Amino acid sequence: MTIREETLQAIANDPEIVLLHGATSAGDRSILAALLDADGAVGTTTEDSPNARFWHRLSEYGWMVELEALLPESPFPISNYGITDRGYRAIPVLLGTLAPAEHEI
Repeated sequence: MTIREETLQAIANDPEIVLLHGATSAGDRSILAALLDADGAVGTTTEDSPNARFWHRLSEYGWMVELEALLPESPFPISNYGITDRGYRAIPVLLGTLAPAEHEI
């Protein structure tokens, strides 16, 4: 099965991933797109935000990984995520399918 087929199957079989994506803001989605353009970049998001829940779901598919705190003394709880090698191939398919007007595959 190709990464494209796996990603489309995840979308078809996991309605929560669609709902979580829909709960993110345009700014959240643009950050994820920017991370795809910057190899090895780390995204930071507020814990338990719609964005954090979406990124956590992506980590359950092995497309992102939660990283150690970059700012351990932050005044509010944050989560840091990086995109995995599989994620660099899967996330563009995911975004292009869920929001084709915003992203190109």
